[in-house]
Amino acid sequence: MLWGFQLEFKQSLRTKKFWVIIGLMILLYIPVFYIIKSIGGSEITVQGAMAFLIQFVTGMAGFFIGILALLMGATAINSEVEKGTLRVAMSKPIKRISYIGGKFLAHSSVLLFALLLSTLVGILGVVWLGAPLTGELVRDVLILNMLLLLAMIQLVALGYIISTFVKSSSSALGLALVLAFVMFLIMPNVVSYMTYKAAGHNPNMGYDEYQQLQKEYTTKYLFYVPTSQVSVITRDVSTTSEGNLSNVTYNGMPYAIKKNPINLGILIGLTLVYLGIGFYRFTRMDLR
Repeated sequence: MLWGFQLEFKQSLRTKKFWVIIGLMILLYIPVFYIIKSIGGSEITVQGAMAFLIQFVTGMAGFFIGILALLMGATAINSEVEKGTLRVAMSKPIKRISYIGGKFLAHSSVLLFALLLSTLVGILGVVWLGAPLTGELVRDVLILNMLLLLAMIQLVALGYIISTFVKSSSSALGLALVLAFVMFLIMPNVVSYMTYKAAGHNPNMGYDEYQQLQKEYTTKYLFYVPTSQVSVITRDVSTTSEGNLSNVTYNGMPYAIKKNPINLGILIGLTLVYLGIGFYRFTRMDLR
């Protein structure tokens, strides 16, 4: 397992795809701090800025690193079958489950590195805005990273399923891109429209009631989109007065997770299901 981990970890960090996606994501983080200043200026509290940053990092990292995770998993097995490197690896005294386990640990480590790099930029930006570097800030950032890592692992595991069913790596790559487009863009908009239509039947619905309805619809109809489940959880990191960013109560990540056990359970449960299917398929697939 250690041999497979070292090989895959080094290989993943050398790919241009990894660094291009990380570079684009970090460059897009920079404008967020100017957005905070432009919409609130000095009136925004440190808690408000931190709550805004968590929502922004979740959305941005969830989109870019989510695509990276899905593509990484979708070409993990079939590309090595095409190149013949997998047959060479299996000729060594190593079990299939150990090989795929090492590959999985390597992919998880690469994604964690990407998240930590991204978050470092976020922390520096918040400190630049005037937030003190407190233990609470570091704690919440670490918890946020673990939550996002769980979502990314689920996408890697889903990619493994694609990689073990689709023999051509180019076809798997195309399928993964289409799937990412549907999961991250199309379905969330469809569910948002469904929420809007449902809210239309109750003209007296307030802001808080609409937010609750949106949460219920996301949990029910987007259970297969891990980034959407993370968004539901992080939404409770702070509470606002009718969506007014200048009047924010910061609750913290532990509070948000404690308030959304169903969404956390969906993240963990579906990840285990995907990993089980992907690992089982690899142990049974024809490597010729």
